[in-house]
Amino acid sequence: MASFMTFQGGAPRVTVKDRLAVAVKRLMDVRVDGESARLTVPAIYPSGASASVEITINGDKCFVSDIGLGHMEAEFQGAEDFYAASARNAAQRFGVGFDGFSVFASWASMDRIESAISLVANASTQAAASALFSAEREKDRRVQEQIYDKISGIFGPNLVNKTMDISGRDATWTAHNVVAFPNRSLVVFEFVRESQNSVANKFMMFSDLAKIDNGPTLNSVVKSLDRIGKKGSMLADVSNVIELTANDEAFRRLARVA
Repeated sequence: MASFMTFQGGAPRVTVKDRLAVAVKRLMDVRVDGESARLTVPAIYPSGASASVEITINGDKCFVSDIGLGHMEAEFQGAEDFYAASARNAAQRFGVGFDGFSVFASWASMDRIESAISLVANASTQAAASALFSAEREKDRRVQEQIYDKISGIFGPNLVNKTMDISGRDATWTAHNVVAFPNRSLVVFEFVRESQNSVANKFMMFSDLAKIDNGPTLNSVVKSLDRIGKKGSMLADVSNVIELTANDEAFRRLARVA
């Protein structure tokens, strides 16, 4: 269907096609320099930045690269150590290449340039997201070990379990740092990051575990009450909230109700 502009009261009225053309232009900015071009595409890195690819043309062949933007995103997010493995996996999944720095499609034909652009951009953004996830998981593991060492020193390593599967009313959850007393009462000290996702996941877990009779005493361990802010109130509805740096007596008080 042909696009046309209608007039009302002497002023042109923009058609849907015109509006879509403007939207596409904003989403996919193109800068051409000789036989190379830089294209911004609608794929997003974890930081919210848009992905870009560089296209080098040689006859009817094109070399498409993310010019290392995925690597730089991971570095910016503190996940550089995990990027190479994530990028190799993403490159294999999308059928593109990875040279240790850039994700690329090697000499794609002009007939398939759209596919090459999409595959490179998506592989790059997913590699960065996967690297960030791995980095956050490793940070969580280290903090969970800190908590385990702390409560093992307080209650004795023979009473403390690094993980324990505990059944709630609706699901079974893997809880961390569980003190199992001889009277069979359980006290959970679960690390919660400041992120909304972490808070929401622990809130769901604690809400379910709180529904069972004679359930475990639930404690959210956070790095800082100030940093977690209002989300701490959400956790306080289903658990006690304590800072990681709290003294031993504060941890003992939370266990005495068990």
